[in-house]
Amino acid sequence: MKEEGTQPGHPDCEIEDNFGADHPDHPGQLGEEQPDVTDVPLTPEELEEEEFRLMVLQAQQEALEEERAERHAPAKRRKVPRAAIWVMALVLLFQPIAFLFDIYSLPAIDFLKTSARLSKQPDIAEWKQSVAVILTEDGKGTGFVVSGDGKVITNHHVVQNRKQITVSFDKNGRYAADIIAEDNVNDLAVLQMKDPPDVPPLPLAKSPDYSPGEAVRFIGNPLNFYGIANEGELIGETRWAGRTTPVILLAAPVYRGNSGSPVFQDKEVIGVIFAVTDLDKYGKAGMFIRIEEVLYLLGTTK
Repeated sequence: MKEEGTQPGHPDCEIEDNFGADHPDHPGQLGEEQPDVTDVPLTPEELEEEEFRLMVLQAQQEALEEERAERHAPAKRRKVPRAAIWVMALVLLFQPIAFLFDIYSLPAIDFLKTSARLSKQPDIAEWKQSVAVILTEDGKGTGFVVSGDGKVITNHHVVQNRKQITVSFDKNGRYAADIIAEDNVNDLAVLQMKDPPDVPPLPLAKSPDYSPGEAVRFIGNPLNFYGIANEGELIGETRWAGRTTPVILLAAPVYRGNSGSPVFQDKEVIGVIFAVTDLDKYGKAGMFIRIEEVLYLLGTTK
């Protein structure tokens, strides 16, 4: 995805270790322990592309080493049993499936199990109706309905400079949409669907609790999957890209396609996932924008 200005992953972005600090826009503290943010945050899209690139380079290196070893090994001619030929054929047949499992590692498969369990909960099943795939000419992300007239929240980097934007629902089809409000600093955008479906808007929290350890759930479209529910807990807050209002860190599996996912606490949306970063203590962690920023941007629309 193209990044400009203070978008996540841009070289000018900086993360400060400022967890739990008092702030005029956010009174109170989020705990004394201060997680150490060691890297500039990446969008889930950038993170997955980097992991895939490294995996391909490693596979290429291993293949070259095997080729060198075989080249210097003494040649031996022997008759290959017919059964061995069939085994080799089956291995080649199923090799693409094995490759998929290399890409979607065990943690990625685990989130499918978690989603299946969470999706049995009545509230998750209801929320899924309002969570959509945001499709553009060159990618996809997540968005969610916030009003009865068809307004949708997503990340600014998902739709930035895109000419065609489509909001796709699992049961209600696809709808063209336009950007009616955007905030590139906070990485938010409001879309307006044309002839929107009858989809219930998600409830937005008025007084969320961002305390560390609070349990949350979220729904998005990670990797090549759709409507995946997952869970995690809040870590704390951090400054991002010179903003005056901190963003929130989330200990949970966040992947490519989760950009724009709503984060739920006590059956209300408290934020929007926009990036991933590395923490010394937690490893890869999600980052989300406070719901207060969403409410402010919505207040600028008509």
